[in-house]
Amino acid sequence: MIARLLIANRGEVAARIARTCDRLGIEYATVTVAEDRDLTYHAAAVSTVELPTGGHLDAQALIRAATETGCDAVHPGYGFLSENAEFARAVRAAGLVFVGPSSRVIESMADKASARRVMAEAGVPVLPGTAHASADIDALVESAAGIGYPLIIKPAGGGGGKGMSVLYSPNGLREALASASRTAIAAFADGRLHLERYVEQARHIEVQVFGDEFGGAVHLFDRDCSLQRRHQKVIEEAPAPRIPEPVRAAMFHAAVQGTKALQYVGAGTFEFLLVGDEFFFIEMNTRLQVEHTVTEEITGIDLVEWQLRVAAGESLPATQDQISYTGASVQVRMYAEDPFRAFLPCPGELEVTHWPAVRAERAFTRKLRVTGGFDPMIAKLVATGATREEALATARRASLDLRWTGISTNLGFAARVLAAPIVAAAEHDTAYLDRIDPVTEFGDPDEVAALAVGGLLSAPAPVTPWSPGAPTGDRSWLDPDDGDLGGIDLTVDGRPFTVRVRGYDGDTVLLRVPAGDGDSTHRVLADGDDVTVDENAVVVRRRGAGWECQVAGVTREVRYAEYRALGGAAAGPEIRSPMPGTLVRLHVESGAPVEEGQLLGVVEAMKLEHELTASHAGIVTVNAAEGAVVTTDQPLFLIEERGAAL
Repeated sequence: MIARLLIANRGEVAARIARTCDRLGIEYATVTVAEDRDLTYHAAAVSTVELPTGGHLDAQALIRAATETGCDAVHPGYGFLSENAEFARAVRAAGLVFVGPSSRVIESMADKASARRVMAEAGVPVLPGTAHASADIDALVESAAGIGYPLIIKPAGGGGGKGMSVLYSPNGLREALASASRTAIAAFADGRLHLERYVEQARHIEVQVFGDEFGGAVHLFDRDCSLQRRHQKVIEEAPAPRIPEPVRAAMFHAAVQGTKALQYVGAGTFEFLLVGDEFFFIEMNTRLQVEHTVTEEITGIDLVEWQLRVAAGESLPATQDQISYTGASVQVRMYAEDPFRAFLPCPGELEVTHWPAVRAERAFTRKLRVTGGFDPMIAKLVATGATREEALATARRASLDLRWTGISTNLGFAARVLAAPIVAAAEHDTAYLDRIDPVTEFGDPDEVAALAVGGLLSAPAPVTPWSPGAPTGDRSWLDPDDGDLGGIDLTVDGRPFTVRVRGYDGDTVLLRVPAGDGDSTHRVLADGDDVTVDENAVVVRRRGAGWECQVAGVTREVRYAEYRALGGAAAGPEIRSPMPGTLVRLHVESGAPVEEGQLLGVVEAMKLEHELTASHAGIVTVNAAEGAVVTTDQPLFLIEERGAAL
């Protein structure tokens, strides 16, 4: 067995690997960058090696860390160099065990075009696509004409949805290819792309496989990963629901045949698109998957332990007929992003005040500094039940039960997705989350935050807006014929709301927001810092001159405001950054004329690009240099009417 392991990764996967090492009595060393020094898994490590920024992608630095700390094996986790054939080759050349398949297999599967050829030869169904990956834009444009539309662009050397995009016609093909290649170079140091026919209304089903060096190959059942946005998975479950058993058996057979054809050693995942009763291979991940947890939950098998045993030269711990599953499991990825504001990244200081009573994969206990330099995933909540319905309900409760301060996350959005009828019926496809608008589908959290604070201030006891000394906003703005008892003027992150008090029903305040949804009345119950708006639970904390509200998984700041009429304001002259990040590209120069909608620049954070466009025509002034680090709401461009400066 492996004696000492270098965990060549960070965050929750490093903590996950460390947990199995602790149980098996395997010593381990860890690597870190400055902002990760306080993560939990370093505490029990025999040694921790600090890397420079970007060091997780430095193969030689990681190998040096392994040899200097006396390790005999390296576990790459997922992401970073986990599917890098050169890294696997270099680890083995240094006399170390690489916990993963051979560099030959990684190479053949990392290239999407190569993977398709190998799987087609093994009898696994594949989609039409390019025969070879390329960074030649002209060659790719020519290939696209033969494949037809819609088609999907995929970076040849990467995964996780980064750089992927779908086109329905040749319009904008060259620009999309150039953008995908830039993203691929930044994320994977490989600008080559692969094109493939895009299948709509498909489900994303994957099969967990394992192989050993003695020719053994097994599957550990399937997972449904169809709840994804822009090809980035959000919610996964096992087993995959609503699949005819003959189709499921055929997928298992294809995955095992592919594993044997590759002479695969270690953990791997075959990813398929399922359309009706047909399935097609899309790629194989030659590593542990982020969603391996749900497979562990239903099988009772520690997949990291299997990885370590197989890497050490042991045979598979179980044969196919010894592997079974029971129940169902659902995983929710907790992302630092705001789904109700175009999924903008939300780096910052996170403090969790309560973890729910489910399996929580995380690398911190209470506080975490979320930076823009890594993937936005903070943690994973894994809920298991005797049935799929029970697992979905538990995952939803856990998403709403986790309490934190400091930043916005996607958990409230995920909870609402889990309760959606289309998800309960397992009738969703991979495009479901891309089709819906969170505010339209699930309500406006800004309005809910305003109602929460309005209800807190208007509660029948101990203080009402009409009590002596109560700060109520502008009481003069009352319409005696309107039937309301009063109005409270607030801003939510600077957005104005006027909450009108309609009356009381016991301890419940009846409120409305005239600018939001007309005359509909909301029921608000305040109980200490916990406020319920209709069926939405809101946590309200006093912060300085205002309140911090946690609602629908997002964090909002609510303050009193002077009354002002809502709506109808002209577009302001300043274009501000919507998030903290880096101004990676400028498309205009100061003094240039611009038209409404023209692209001005691109801000990037957490590998997400956000385009800034002109709100109106005029002459632009650029207030930041390309490459500058910018903050939320920082003015980046000023657009003045033509002739205004003369």
